Amino acid sequence: MIVDSIHFRGHRCFKSDWSGFDTVKPINVIIGRNNSGKSHLLDLVEALCDDTVEKNSWQLRCRGVLDEESLRVQFPESRSLGELQGNHWHDHGRHFVNVEMTWNTDTSGELLGDPVFPEDFQMQSRFGVRSTQARLSEIRAVVRNKTHRLTGKSFRRLFADRDIETESSAVELSLEPDGRGASNIIRRFINTSNEKYPREVVQRDLLEAVSAIFGNDGQFTEIQVKEHDEGTGGKANHWEIYLGEKKKGLIPLSRSGSGLKTVLLVLLNLLVVPRIEEKERSQFVFAFEELENNLHPALLRRLFRYLEEYAVNEKTEIFLTTHSSTALDCFGTSECAQIIHVAHNGEEARAAVVSAHFDRLGVVAELGARPSDLLQANGVIWVEGPSDRVYLDRWIEFCSDGELREGRDYQCAFYGGSILARTQFAAPEEANPEWANLLRVNPNVVVVCDGDRPSKNGSLKTRVRRIRAEVEKVKGAHIWITRAREIENYIPGFVLGRSLGLTTIPDPGQYEHFFPRRRMRTKSYVETYMRQKNVDKVDLAIRTARHMTKKLMVMRFDWKEEMKRIVDRIRAWRG
Repeated sequence: MIVDSIHFRGHRCFKSDWSGFDTVKPINVIIGRNNSGKSHLLDLVEALCDDTVEKNSWQLRCRGVLDEESLRVQFPESRSLGELQGNHWHDHGRHFVNVEMTWNTDTSGELLGDPVFPEDFQMQSRFGVRSTQARLSEIRAVVRNKTHRLTGKSFRRLFADRDIETESSAVELSLEPDGRGASNIIRRFINTSNEKYPREVVQRDLLEAVSAIFGNDGQFTEIQVKEHDEGTGGKANHWEIYLGEKKKGLIPLSRSGSGLKTVLLVLLNLLVVPRIEEKERSQFVFAFEELENNLHPALLRRLFRYLEEYAVNEKTEIFLTTHSSTALDCFGTSECAQIIHVAHNGEEARAAVVSAHFDRLGVVAELGARPSDLLQANGVIWVEGPSDRVYLDRWIEFCSDGELREGRDYQCAFYGGSILARTQFAAPEEANPEWANLLRVNPNVVVVCDGDRPSKNGSLKTRVRRIRAEVEKVKGAHIWITRAREIENYIPGFVLGRSLGLTTIPDPGQYEHFFPRRRMRTKSYVETYMRQKNVDKVDLAIRTARHMTKKLMVMRFDWKEEMKRIVDRIRAWRG
């Protein structure tokens, strides 16, 4: 039987409240102040992997779903004797398949009372009380053989107090939670002729990952190790890691920052240790403590993104302890992550999943940050209305291969068409005090405006020309004034026809009126080809967006160039 929820109490500072995990996700962020007890929660994770939970004198509260394989062991189909009257499987065991139950154990691992089943589950046996009690006895036996989905995996931990130092050579390779063994591992992979330790794992895979995480903060060209001799300033017969950068040459790790050492230790765990232990990466559970120590927030965000991609792609689990609000910003809206808040009242600790927005606000305050510091997207894309948001979200999704998403990397907001005449994007000293200054909402902006040109040589509206001049003064901002008349003119006819159940219809023209308007002499695209007098803009956007692909959109006027600029802007906001 597989347990999917487990909580404990009676361990260190977790004394009386149940604390643990309702589920385990690819990324599990344990957040709280220093000395709140975050690291002690990792002890439960380690015990789950080692299958030593019941040897720690903890009280447990578990929840799991009974599976057919486990039930058939206790309710054999071939047996019909004993206190369980009738056939053990057909009359009893099969009724429990896929039924969820909850139970508690004492410090010795024995069940406290009977398991708790859903209210609508019929526990009573038609054979009477005696068979019902016999059923419960067999269910208790199933519970004794429970496992957690982390059970049997290799647990890897990296302490908050860590370092990479010079080391003497050794044949045995081992990476300790404080960083000991790192220099020897890299030395061995680079210098040995043993095919078990190919040098490309370090000199290609590890190096590429380091450069990807550091981005513009450091592009590393090579990684080497050198042995210290007597009188060279280091310990004799000790090896040191060197990293090369363009125009800087090889720099010893002892002259590099702690942030670089942290990234190296994380990557050694993720990329190299599985090779040493000859196991699939999915067979590991990683726990990294306080990675924010000595890391710039922009570098920390890139490291967090790397960890999320690794956990999802490699089908493994990563646990992070942190007191940095950056983790809330990075993982707060991710479907692949959960936030667990550990709080200490001075006597004991408790842990709870942070799920609601206002719960996150409380954690922000406790960590000493302000809501304006995070819990908002990195930048704002200002669009005319909600239909434009639907299109932009879909286009950004497939132009970034699903990497960027609204609510975390950016947020769409509406300026409302003609309302633009009374709004501005201006520096405070240049702003009109009578108008709303949208730049004060967030200085990272992209503005999307309909061109509304009747022809190629048609002029822009005065307010659009003014906004363009203002946005162009903002460093890093971008404005897309559609080369087509409206944003709907970019939708291919194939997509429109498919979404509305029509036969193939032509693409909208670049300057064609898409929607019907009063006192318009000619029929609009909607009237001529969609055979409708009026269309709900948002409904049309929702129906067409699901049929759009990048391949269909790239030939539509300036769409390809503008979407690249927008995606590049959003990525730049992330740092």
